[in-house]
Amino acid sequence: MKKLIVLLISCLLLVSCGSKTVKKTGNPGDLYVEGVNFMKQKKYNKAIENFSAIRENYPFDPIAFVASVKLGDVYFEKKEYILASGVYEDFLSAHPQVENIPYVLIKLGECYERLSLTPDRDQAYTLKALERFTYLKNRFPASSYAQVVDIKIKKFIQKLADREVYVGEFYYKTYKYNAAIIRLEYFLKKYPDMNGVDKALYYISMSYRALGEMQKSEYFANILKTQYPKSLFVKAATRERKTLQLAKADTPLYPVEEKKKRDIDLRPQMVQAQTQQTQEEDKEDKLSFFDTNKPIDIVSDTMEGFDKEKYVLFKGSVVAKQEDLFIFSDTIEAYMNEETNEIEKAHAKGNVKIVKKERTATSNEAIFDNAKGEIVLKGNVIVYSGQDRLTGEVVTYYVNEDRVVVEGEKEKKARILVTPKEQSKQ
Repeated sequence: MKKLIVLLISCLLLVSCGSKTVKKTGNPGDLYVEGVNFMKQKKYNKAIENFSAIRENYPFDPIAFVASVKLGDVYFEKKEYILASGVYEDFLSAHPQVENIPYVLIKLGECYERLSLTPDRDQAYTLKALERFTYLKNRFPASSYAQVVDIKIKKFIQKLADREVYVGEFYYKTYKYNAAIIRLEYFLKKYPDMNGVDKALYYISMSYRALGEMQKSEYFANILKTQYPKSLFVKAATRERKTLQLAKADTPLYPVEEKKKRDIDLRPQMVQAQTQQTQEEDKEDKLSFFDTNKPIDIVSDTMEGFDKEKYVLFKGSVVAKQEDLFIFSDTIEAYMNEETNEIEKAHAKGNVKIVKKERTATSNEAIFDNAKGEIVLKGNVIVYSGQDRLTGEVVTYYVNEDRVVVEGEKEKKARILVTPKEQSKQ
């Protein structure tokens, strides 16, 4: 009997304690004032309970609008910026015409500002911060909050510019000179007034020099020297020039007669090389795209690299280029070789399109494996070569064997349509 009484008392105590925390109710004004006091005392969890109770229990009360914003402020004070931005974004979507929207916009920008990563990482939050501050300035120019965002906007634009220079430098240092040039020339066009122009000019000049295009290299080096005479990169570029001139001076010069003899001796080798090249070109399959001996340059909206893992993620309007070959996709995951630092394996995903002269392929994803010598196209694959067309669910191209294997779904059959040469000429 005593045990039964103890159990009943325990249950009553649990119910009474639970009833106090299940639902916090009361006058919304009192809850709000109490919540503000909790914030001042840095009792953030209790403040969250009060402001959340107002939103849930009194959604149509005018004070609920203020409580919603205060809820975001509590999360901001707790440095939980993702939660704070979520509350602010919800309020902005639900009440775009409320008077305190400028305050919400500046707090949103400050959330994204604190979430923004360094220029060597993804800049998604930087873009969001820039978007919110710019919207505040354009939509509410008379607001006191709009008067203080100019410096912040310039700061974020500079950060995006630094990102472009970082990526260009990364490409140069990993021997992707064409990609470095594309990225850095884009920087010069989009951010001509930002810091880092001298650095971009230097790496463009060095990239062209590495590619053997000395005229273009000198052109950008002269711009660097003229416009930024005090830059440290001017000294570096000058030092590179002197090194190149010394290298040229050390090159042995052959007498005219000896040079003629060398040319004659080399002719059979040149003819043999040209014949071999012609045979390889004749052997090329109609559906082949890739030259494994040439480097692939990749550019994208954002890039995130992990040096230890030798892994690079390209996101947004990705374009991979290998001479006249272009690969378009939403993302590309690239895995680098630890010794050579070249792309060993790449995985393109989303709206994949591969173009080379008259050949075009589309698929949902594509995997390039240099070690295995395989290229695998997956998902609604269609390959066009002139008037010839090949379709399947999985198309595997074995580079070393110059062989194509096509697989279809259970419900679908793989197909290839080859147009005779006589018909194509007509």
